[in-house]
Amino acid sequence: MSSHGKTKPSCSEGGDLRIQTENGETFITATQRPDGTWRKARRVKGGYIPQDEQPKYQNRMQLEATNGRNATPSGMSPRTATGAKKPVSAIKANVCITPQDHFQKKIDLAKKKIEDIEGMEARIASGELVPQPNQVKKLQRKQEYLDEIEKLTQEMEKL
Repeated sequence: MSSHGKTKPSCSEGGDLRIQTENGETFITATQRPDGTWRKARRVKGGYIPQDEQPKYQNRMQLEATNGRNATPSGMSPRTATGAKKPVSAIKANVCITPQDHFQKKIDLAKKKIEDIEGMEARIASGELVPQPNQVKKLQRKQEYLDEIEKLTQEMEKL
């Protein structure tokens, strides 16, 4: 390296020792690897940062998390995110806790199917809909759903 003229040492942000010659060339000095072998001194441009010293890429969400910024989750408006949150006990889970809940859920499901069938019957009566074979089968099951509601209601009253 003495053929390049006088040198002036400096340290970069990464901690490697850089030497700048009088004619403006910058070198990273030889360094020892963890396994004991040596890296050669290498000439670099002015603001060069070695790849192993470059910061790891982080996407927008990771940057917001590391910066401690309380940003809104993607897909949520800031107005919704800042609104008052319900306590966990106030959130109604769609889980049957008691046997009555279980029966009521089945009854509600059967009632919904009957409402669908009645809506379909109204559309057929108005001429808006020509029923397909699978829709005809669904229409024929209306009485089954009514019987099921009656049976479930009786069982629920016994409890």
